[in-house]
Formats: sequence, C-alpha cells, structure tokens
Amino acid sequence: MNPRLFAISGLIEGAFFILPEQEITIGSDPANLLVLDDPAIASFHCIIQGQDGEFHLRRSGAGGALAVNGLSADERALVHGDEIRIGGTLFLYLAYEAETPADFRLQREIERLELENRRLQAAAHVDHDMVGDSPAIRAVCQFIAQVAPTDSTVLICGESGTGKELVARAIHRNSRRAGKPFVAINCAAITETLLESEMFGHEKGSFTGAVAQKRGKLEAADGGTVFLDEIGEMVPALQAKLLRVLQEHEFERVGGTCTVCSDLRIIAATNRDLADEARRSAFRQDLYYRLNVVRVTMPPLRDRRADIPLLAQYFVRKFARRSSRPVAGLSPEARDRLMGYDWPGNVRELENSIERAIVLGSTEFILPEDLPETLFEEADSRPGAPLAPFHEAVNEAKKQAILRAFDQAGGSYTECARRLGLHPNYLHRLIRNLDVKDALKARAG
Repeated sequence: MNPRLFAISGLIEGAFFILPEQEITIGSDPANLLVLDDPAIASFHCIIQGQDGEFHLRRSGAGGALAVNGLSADERALVHGDEIRIGGTLFLYLAYEAETPADFRLQREIERLELENRRLQAAAHVDHDMVGDSPAIRAVCQFIAQVAPTDSTVLICGESGTGKELVARAIHRNSRRAGKPFVAINCAAITETLLESEMFGHEKGSFTGAVAQKRGKLEAADGGTVFLDEIGEMVPALQAKLLRVLQEHEFERVGGTCTVCSDLRIIAATNRDLADEARRSAFRQDLYYRLNVVRVTMPPLRDRRADIPLLAQYFVRKFARRSSRPVAGLSPEARDRLMGYDWPGNVRELENSIERAIVLGSTEFILPEDLPETLFEEADSRPGAPLAPFHEAVNEAKKQAILRAFDQAGGSYTECARRLGLHPNYLHRLIRNLDVKDALKARAG
C-alpha cells in the first residue's frame, strides 16, 4: 500500500511524506519526525501511529486543534482520501502508492459529476402534472426527485394558486407509497368540529348524529400520504392532536379510547408565514418544527413568466376540447397581454382567464377582447404605463372602424360584421366592451 501524506496547500505545498508503520510525531520542534515551521502549531502537535497497515491520527497531550475533512477531531482512524489540516497546512492522506493527489481529485470530480448527473436524470423523469420549463419549475422538479424516495414530512409554501397540491401529488406519485391512498384535506374548508371527525374519525354516539363508527381520513390513508392544505388555518386543539400523529404515528377517534396506529406520510401546505406565526404564538411552535423538516416554496407566476405561454396553450387545449370548439391558440396581442400582467391569483387565475376566453370568444384565435377586463385595468392603472396610451388608441381605432362599417351597412349588424370580417357574435361583444352601443343607436335612429 505504501500510504503517504501530500501537502496540498500551505507553506510546504507539493511536498509528500511516506508513512512508515511506527509512531510519527508532527510539530514545530526539530525533534519531531515531521517538522512544520508554523507558529500556528504546537511544538509537539499530533501523532500518526501506523500498525498492521492502518494509521491513526491523534492530538498529542500539549497539541493544538486538528481538523479532518473540515471537522474537529482529537483522534480518528485515517481512511483513503482524508484531508487533514494541521495549522496552515492541508494534507491529503492517500493509502495507495500508485495514486497521486491529481488522480484522486480527478476521481472525486468524476464521482461528483456522476452523482449530479443521476440527480438531474431523476429530476427529468419525475412524474408530475406541472406545466413549465423555467429554471424555477426545474428546481421544483429536482426537489421532488430528492424528497419523494424518503418518508420525511414536507412543508410546501407559496401564494394561493401556485400549484402546491400538484407538488404534493407528485411527491406521492414518485414515492414508494404511490400504490397507496393519497388523501387531501383542506383545513380551511371544514369547521373545527367536522374537521376533527374528518381527520381522526369518531365512535358511535360520540356526538349528536354519530349513529355509527366512522374511520377518519388519517386511518383511511394508512400506508399512503395525507396532504393537509391550508395548515395555517388549523385550530390549536387540532394542532396538538396532529403533533402526536407526527411524533408517535398514533391517535384516538373522537369519543374513543382505543389507540389507532397509522403508517402515513404528512405533506402540509400553507400560504401563510408559519415561522412568523409560530414566533407570535399564533401557530404551535413545536408543530411548526415538526412540519418544517423539508421545505419548498412555490414560485409565483410573475416570477416565472417564461412559463405563461406554455400554461396558456395547455389551458387553451384543455378548455377547447371540453367546449368542443376549435381554437388554434393565442393571438400575438393576447399573448403580450398575458405576459404583461402580474397574475396575483397565479396559475389558477390564468386558467380561469383562458376558460372565460374560450367560452366567450368566437374566432379561431383568442384575442385581447376575449380576456378579462382586469388584465387591461391593471396595465392602464400603472403610473406612466407605456401600454396605456397605445391601448386607448387601439380601442378608439376599433370604435371608428365599427361606426364607419355600420354606416356603410345601412344600420345592419350582420352586414357590418361581414364588412369588418368578424363573426356577428364577436361584433356584439366588441360593441359592448367598447361602449359604442349608444352611438350606434343614435346613427340608426
């Protein structure tokens, strides 16, 4: 084997020392077998003892601090590749004669890259329903790939409408529990009394209307995953019971005395700042720490605008198929309007906007007029917004075009639509949105 110490940084960088199977003293005193002229180390700093092919490092009685692989160590057995810091010098311990520090570091780099490649491949093959290819979404996919194989509790944070439940379902789908139930509970949608019964179940006669024993969702999810949405809305009494589930994996049904054991994974989601609420005692601090084992924050849609066209096209296909109406996609103007909006309601708001456009639109492409007025109001209300004058000018031009065509059509809405190249239904929507109905009535009268 012929193990050696290589100085890879410090005053004697590049030097190496063959380690004989005997006691090797290291320090600043010339009496040491390995002398380091370093004021940061003691006269007799440490000892390396070789015996039967193994080497042990230990601090001498009067020696100073030692660090192996960045961690303080008074005594330990050395293994191939250990990095030993003695004062200002960093040594690399290599057990095999044929290997050099360059060889070792190259091998370490190859191993690191192979590990990173496996992680990226795992992230690329994550089974999920999210739409997008932005760096933010790729980071979420990589997070799912890392946490799904474990049983750790996960806390998903983020604004409403960012897709927290989709992440929870993806974690379950890519875990060893994928064949077991995924049970979602909305803590904000159910009253306190009903939520306790819904989660933990109840015994017959435990309260008025409890005519039979009922298994709760925690019991029904045995072996699978429970997703607790809006966990910040849970009342303190139920927080205490949930804490026991996380700690002991057991609970009692409402009105019961028998302990129910359940093997499940908890994933919680919130749009609140639970850390702040825990500091203010608005949320149990011990429960927060139990939930906050592994945490991910979903990016708002305004921080991943590159995904808006992909999401919009996905929703166009979804709702066009549902309404049996052929829609090719978005017009460039509608796309620009979607990209310029901040989407306070995130993906959910975008989905609702596209559904509205599909239902009310009448052309092959979604046009700006098919989109909700809020998308225009926000842009027009921004101080100094460059699009506001342009939007007003476009609307004014549309009004004048309709009025001219209406005059040329002799007051016929059908002929007016034909002259403009529009569907009559779309013309009526334009007349309503542009508020030209009274002007047309005056011309017709």
